[in-house]
Amino acid sequence: MSRRIAIRPHRYRIAALASGVALAMTAWLPTAHATPPTNVPTTAADFGARWLATQFVGDGSGNKFVPVAGQPTTPEPSNTMQAALALAAAGVEEATFDDAVDWLKANVTTTITPGGTDNPGRIGYLLLVADAAGESATSFGGVNLVTRLNNLRQTTGANTGLFGSADPTYDGSFRQALAILGLRAVGQSVDSSSTTWLLGQQCAGGANADDGGWRSYGGSTCDGDDADTNSTALAVQALVSVSNTTYSGEVSDAVDYLDAAQESDAGFAYQPAYASDPNSTSLVIQAIIAAGGNPTSATWQKSGGTLNPYTSLLTWQIGCSASPSDIGAFASPWSSGAPDLLATEQAVWGAAGAPFPLNPSFSTPTPAPCLP
Repeated sequence: MSRRIAIRPHRYRIAALASGVALAMTAWLPTAHATPPTNVPTTAADFGARWLATQFVGDGSGNKFVPVAGQPTTPEPSNTMQAALALAAAGVEEATFDDAVDWLKANVTTTITPGGTDNPGRIGYLLLVADAAGESATSFGGVNLVTRLNNLRQTTGANTGLFGSADPTYDGSFRQALAILGLRAVGQSVDSSSTTWLLGQQCAGGANADDGGWRSYGGSTCDGDDADTNSTALAVQALVSVSNTTYSGEVSDAVDYLDAAQESDAGFAYQPAYASDPNSTSLVIQAIIAAGGNPTSATWQKSGGTLNPYTSLLTWQIGCSASPSDIGAFASPWSSGAPDLLATEQAVWGAAGAPFPLNPSFSTPTPAPCLP
């Protein structure tokens, strides 16, 4: 039983960063999607979680992890955390979720120190997992995650308040938001310097397409193509978790940016002018809900009300005409119609309508898609 019920420059792709940001965008041709197995978002989340559960493997001691692609005995901690959060968001596959939490507790140091250095984004994710599991954040696998994260907060210099000393150019806002969300998930206060740093990355006052959106990091002005939907969506969730009242103006401006960035299919790209992708669409759905909105409302509808962010997201789910082992997973612009692990993890968050921090309730068996 559970203890409680992408970043890129404009023209080239970067691998998913250690903090777990959405995969980088690049120019691509739209993929023809098969008919999805359901048009009900929460059911789609259940199907996606069911597929994710099959991607976990055992470590020989009863615990489970998601392995590195093509290396079934090599754990990939970032995907293990994000997949566990997807199971919690959907509220299904409880046994696998518990086994994943146990693996993370047994391997906490490996999880939070890629390359031997504490990573604030990974600690943020792990705090979200600890909260969803009802585990102690101050003794998770014997480690005080709160102290480890707060020790990473810069206290002097141009980046005072930023968690982590690594170059924030590509993931600064994303990892900062994850760190803030992790602390708030476990009931911890956030130093004002950290929210100030995050607020400093919001574009405003330039009368251009960036206004209200978040950029990854840096620069004194925004010139129209700096902000991105992923950083914006996670920043909204972080600020709401601290105080929706205090930051209502900034959140409202961010929602306006996302509204302007919406694509004609009602989905979202990493930045406007690129085609929609499931990762970005899902993160924006989380932000809309966190800000008090409804992704199916008129504000977010396209094509005479027939399309909304959920319908766009679900077009990426692999349907009943595919191989049985693929059904329920989500494809992406980078997977040529095949299952994409990161896309599925993050798509489930939005399909479940579950912004961070989560409040899971494991109450029903996972339904099987495509039954007669």
